[in-house]
Amino acid sequence: MFLVIVVGILLGLIILGSPIFLAMATASLFHYFDHARESALHILFQQFFSGIQSFTFLAIPMFLLAGNLMTAGGLTDRLIGLARCLIGHVRGGLGQVNVLSSVFFGGISGSAHADVAAMGSIFIPAMKKEGYPAGFAGALTAVSGTLAPMIPPSIILIIYGATFGVSIGALFAAGLSVALVIAVLYSTMAYVLSRRYNVPSHHRATWGETWQAVKSAAPPLAMPVVVVGGLLGGMFSPTEAGSIAAAYALFLTVVCYRSLTAKDLWHVLLRTALTTAAIIVIVGAALMITYAMAQRQIPMHTMGFLIGITENPYLLVSLIIVTLILLGLFIDRTSSVLMTGAIIIPVLTLHAEFSDVHTAMIIVMALGIGHLTPPIGGTLLTTSLVGNVSVWEITKYIWPYIILEIAITMLIVFVPAISETLPRMMGFGGL
Repeated sequence: MFLVIVVGILLGLIILGSPIFLAMATASLFHYFDHARESALHILFQQFFSGIQSFTFLAIPMFLLAGNLMTAGGLTDRLIGLARCLIGHVRGGLGQVNVLSSVFFGGISGSAHADVAAMGSIFIPAMKKEGYPAGFAGALTAVSGTLAPMIPPSIILIIYGATFGVSIGALFAAGLSVALVIAVLYSTMAYVLSRRYNVPSHHRATWGETWQAVKSAAPPLAMPVVVVGGLLGGMFSPTEAGSIAAAYALFLTVVCYRSLTAKDLWHVLLRTALTTAAIIVIVGAALMITYAMAQRQIPMHTMGFLIGITENPYLLVSLIIVTLILLGLFIDRTSSVLMTGAIIIPVLTLHAEFSDVHTAMIIVMALGIGHLTPPIGGTLLTTSLVGNVSVWEITKYIWPYIILEIAITMLIVFVPAISETLPRMMGFGGL
């Protein structure tokens, strides 16, 4: 009964348009009203503040600042230029460049919405101009944006690791492995569809042009290399890595290229502060509702309910994936992970016996499918707004990618080595 009431309050407030953090915090207060003790209220607020005081969470504003500085400083064009020189001559070359640029930029932004906002405003008009169907340009941009949450320094992986006690280094290593597999399959699909739509390719870049593009893109590309290399090598913590990334981005944009003025810098800092505040408040509210559910043993009851439906671990995972896809339709990935993690993670780790890292990859991937699914997937809507392409037009072309994304998620479920090999080689925990 407790779960039904809490979920009812949560969904009811979301449907009415309440902010996610307020819906979660209000739903958690039912624990206090049901207990009718002041101590329950005090503990809930303690959970809110103690959770967001984690040192690891300091990595979030640092990485956000680094990505915002890089974007505002115009370094995205350098990454696109390099991608164009490397694979622009392949059939549907601009589509291939779109995917590869998202891999590069994902290593800077760590956010799907930031990737779509940066890439979509550049690629969708350019692809339409070269003869790509507008819907196909939007669909490819949307799915490419889903790479960012898997590529270090992914914001969602930092939050996941800090909240549920999983090694962030292991999550980064696993996410990088998964992202490379996804990027190859996305590029292959883009090639196949480009042949179907008979879209053009660019001339092959000369060695001189490629060398110039490499030199131009080397400084911004060095940031994710240093960050990922330092994290995987154990040279610094995620928070220290974020600080290094922010300092490096500031040095490039303000000192080296002088592409940001004092006014630009103020806007970047303000945008970073607002985004960070939104994330931290959601994390705090999620910890309140997680505590309330843990006190009522909701995770154990839920696991018992699901096991009552089927004891086959793979059917159980399939049920969870369908649930996460539906949840991803309505709620952003970070909020979804924080709301459902305390319930779903024990089912996958204790009953299905998946490792913590493998479980994280399954959950993050499944939620990403919901973000792409019409008519209200979050990444889909962002792409529509940025590229000035209707959701209906994008929907006509995005289904092959949604099917591919589902297939990739199931591949990750059945082949744990995709998620676990690199973390194991690096000697991380969570396995």
